Formats: sequence, C-alpha cells, structure tokens
Amino acid sequence: MKKFFVLFVVVAAALLVSCAGERQGLVCEEIEYRLNTQTYTPDQRAFMEEELQTCRAEEAQKKNESAATHKSIYDRYAASDSTAKSSEGSQEISVSEALKDSSGGKTESIYDRYSNQNGELSNGESSVGVEE
Repeated sequence: MKKFFVLFVVVAAALLVSCAGERQGLVCEEIEYRLNTQTYTPDQRAFMEEELQTCRAEEAQKKNESAATHKSIYDRYAASDSTAKSSEGSQEISVSEALKDSSGGKTESIYDRYSNQNGELSNGESSVGVEE
C-alpha cells in the first residue's frame, strides 16, 4: 500500500513539474488582458509588452514546429497506401483464389456445411422437436 502511495506522489509531482515547465496556450491572452485592463507604471507596462511579444513568438514557433512534424491524416494514409501498393506489385488475385480460406480449401456457406453433414436434416425436417 505504501508503494502505491509513493508511486502516486512521484507521478503527480512529475506531472506538475512537466506542466509547469512550459507556457500553456492561454497565457498570452491573460497577459494581453492584464495589459489592457490594469494600470501599470511605464516601466511595468514596457516589461509586460515585452513579455507579450516573447509569448506570441514562442507560441508561433510551437505552432510552426507542430505543423512541420504532424501531417494530416490524409497525408499519412497516402504515404502508407503508396508503400503498400509498391510492395504488393501489380499482382491480381482471381475470384476463385479469393474464395479459398487460409487452408487452401474452398469456403462453403453455413447452409451448405450443415446440409452436407446432416443428411437427414436436408429434407426440411427440424432437429428441434416437441416431445409427445
């Protein structure tokens, strides 16, 4: 029990440290809101404007980095689809080959399978009967 508690505390601390180490998206809006609504001395105002510019630059840099590393779903599918097509080549599979299962035998419908096994049931009789 103590091990789980210690592990929980360590994981929670690691989560807080990782989140606090980087600015989140709403920080720039909060800085701008405070700059527009509160009164600051000229040196404080200059510092806040510089901080806002720095924040916007970091936000734009993150957006550009994530756009470069992340492709759209379509681009990822197109890339994987083209590699799959090139590895298969241009071989076509006939219909009779496609109807076979992995053991090489031809597949049957469920109706055919049970009518071939149970010859007495193929004449329309039901296997479920009422005892009299």
